[in-house]
Formats: sequence, structure tokens, C-alpha cells
Amino acid sequence: MKTSIVLACVTTALLAGCSNPGAVQSSPQTYMLSRTDQGGISGNSAARKAGVIKEATDFPLNLGSPKIRNIPIPTFPGSYAIWGATGSDSRGHIWVGVSAKGVKVPSAHLFEFVPEADQLIDRGDVVTELKRAGLWREGEGQQKIHSKIVQASDGHLYFASMDEEGENEDGSKLPTWGSHLWRLNLPSLTWEHLLAVPQGLIAVGHGANYVYALGYFGHVLYQFDTKSGDVRTVEVGSVGGHISRNFLCDARGHVYVPRLIRKKDVKLPPVVSLVEFDTEMREVNQTPLKHYLGRDWTYGHGIVALQMLADGSIYFVTDPGFLYRIIPGQKTTSEVREVGWIHPKGESYTASLFTDDGTSTLYAQSRAYRERKYEWLVYNLANSTVETFPFGVDEPSLPPLKKTLLYGSMSKDFDKNFYVVGTFNLKTPLLFRVSLAR
Repeated sequence: MKTSIVLACVTTALLAGCSNPGAVQSSPQTYMLSRTDQGGISGNSAARKAGVIKEATDFPLNLGSPKIRNIPIPTFPGSYAIWGATGSDSRGHIWVGVSAKGVKVPSAHLFEFVPEADQLIDRGDVVTELKRAGLWREGEGQQKIHSKIVQASDGHLYFASMDEEGENEDGSKLPTWGSHLWRLNLPSLTWEHLLAVPQGLIAVGHGANYVYALGYFGHVLYQFDTKSGDVRTVEVGSVGGHISRNFLCDARGHVYVPRLIRKKDVKLPPVVSLVEFDTEMREVNQTPLKHYLGRDWTYGHGIVALQMLADGSIYFVTDPGFLYRIIPGQKTTSEVREVGWIHPKGESYTASLFTDDGTSTLYAQSRAYRERKYEWLVYNLANSTVETFPFGVDEPSLPPLKKTLLYGSMSKDFDKNFYVVGTFNLKTPLLFRVSLAR
């Protein structure tokens, strides 16, 4: 949706000259610019018209653009990206996992950002913690914290680290060193190792007393009981090397994971559904996802963004930019609804999703299909309309956004600032604080 500018001229013969009362917003994204003709019939109407048109042309179309601040990340050996690994805790602090590569033993780091002190603190790295726990194997690297960092019902933070060394992208071989599930105890800030698995744990979520992790290949789902420490697992199913970057959990502890099944003709896109599991890891529902696969379905990213609202429903965005909503049942299975394309142009890569009030509005940074520029989307849930604004324009602290990859959902501090992460040129990790236009 573009900004509308209404031009108006009001004539009066009382005074000489021409004044401009300024811009008046008449509705969202609609502004009226007017000039008053105080010269009567002797005034120059052509000049007045030209003046108003010039003013409309020069009118700033980024009034709804958020303010973005780049938070520098301390370098460490191999640091290069944050792959959507974000989280926030009950104090409003922000957590990010910074990945590493290009060194002999890559080790991802966990950082805490304290907004009230404007301080970013390194809270440790994976390999060091494996050695401290006596679990490190000679040569083992853990190059990524790719998962969300979630605060479970026990008040502690949970996340996963993973390796990519030796894996085959077609799904025929798992990473050499597998993955680890971790708990960061609060307030002591001590790491606790929970689980080692052969798959690559790419996503973590939580609901009720449970923490879930999704591994590739095959969409293998793990459940960790935060009270008993018991672990359950089930293979949901995927094809080749496909792995969804996210899955969904509701407050009841039900979990929703994409399932992909090949057709007889393997060249055709697979059949995709969203499978609901209860807390006993029993499959209770399955809903077709018609808009899950992007154009490059073999290596698509699946669910790329998610946000829970105050009513417990969950909105999520798929690889081609389609918005869905999950409405959890009370004593029944949940309903999965198609909402529509999140970008007004249709297909997009929209790997972030936020809300400020939890009820009426979603926000996201997005790139329309085949476009390099990022835009800021404001999605009105009441009427399913979306407005677009420039993102990162005239922000001198930012690198050229055309050379960035940006991600991040849900993470918000107490001042309702959102946090977007990513990488610049696949060399520099990025952490942006995004403040709404007020």
C-alpha cells in the first residue's frame, strides 16, 4: 500500500500572499497538503498548483519507517553471522547466538544485550562449555547456535548448538559432530548440558513444562521435560535435505511440525502438511499447507517467521511469504487457517515477525520476490491490510542492506523495541534494534 497525498487549494480574497498550513493526516498513510490562495482572482493558479505538486513530490514517504540502530558485536575467531538465533527473557534482556566458521575448531558464542545499560555481554561459547563438562571430543566444532533462545516455565533459557562439518546437503549424511541441547541457568548464568544427538538441531521452542528441538535430516522432533529430565523423540518426516528453520509450540505444550512426503514422481514438489503433537508426542491432527514451498522447494526454508499473540494464537510465515494462523483448541485439536500473502506484492522472503501490542498488529522486515531492497511491513490483523515503508533508509550506522541477510522473530525489550539479526557479506554478524515510528 502506497502513501496517498491529497492536494487542495482553498481560495480567499481577504489577504495577499500564499501560506502553507502543512500536512494533515486524514487516515493511515493518507496525508493532505493544502495551500491557501490569499490573492483572490489575481493569484497565479498555475504557480500555486506547481508549488503543491512539488511539495507532494518531496513529501517524505517514510513516516512509518522504524528507526534502526546497529549494535556492534565484539569479534571472536570465525564470527560471521546470527542465523535468527534470538530470544528475550522476563527482564527484557535480549539474547543472540553468534555463529563461527573458517577456523580449525569453530565455536558459537552466546551474547546477552542489556538494553537499560546499553551493554552487550559475551556469556560463553559452546566448545569451552563442552570441555568444562568433560564432553568435548578431539576436533569437535559447534559452529552454530541457530535455534531460538527461549525462556521456559522454569525461568531458565534453552537453546541448541550444532555442527555442519561433513554433512551432505541432500540429506544423505548427518553432520560429523551432531548437536547439543543446553540450559542456561538464571540468574547464575551457568551452562548445563542436557542432551547430545546426531542430527543438526536447528530450532528450539517451548510450551507448558516442555522444551522441544527440531533436527535434520528427516524433521526429527525431540521433547525435553524440564521437570523430570525425560526425553522423547519422533521422526515427523521430510524429504532429501529439506529442513524447516522453525516449528511452532503453543502454551499447552502442543507442537506443530511440517511433514513432507514425496510423490511418485520425485521431480514434483512433495506433499506438505502441518502435524500437531500433544504433550505425549502423539499425533493428533494434520493440516495441508498449500503455500509452504517456495520456488526452490528442494532447499527452501520452510517456516521462516513466527509470533504468538496475547490470545495464545500463533501467526507464522512460510518460505514464499504466506501468512497462517494457528488457533489452539481448549480440549480439542487446533485450527490452522490460511490468512494470505503477508506482502502486498505477493511472494516475498519475510524472515521476521513481531507484535507490539499482542492483539492488533504484526510487523516484519521483508523482501518482495526478486527485489533486493528491504521493506517494513505493518499488517493490520483486524482487516488483513498491510502497509509498506522503507526499511533502513538514511540510517548512517547501517551497512549497505543489499549485502545483508536479515532474520529474527518475537524478540522484544520492555520499551517495545524489536531485534533483527543477520550477516553482512557473510562476514560480519549483525544485531539491529528496531524502534517503531511513534
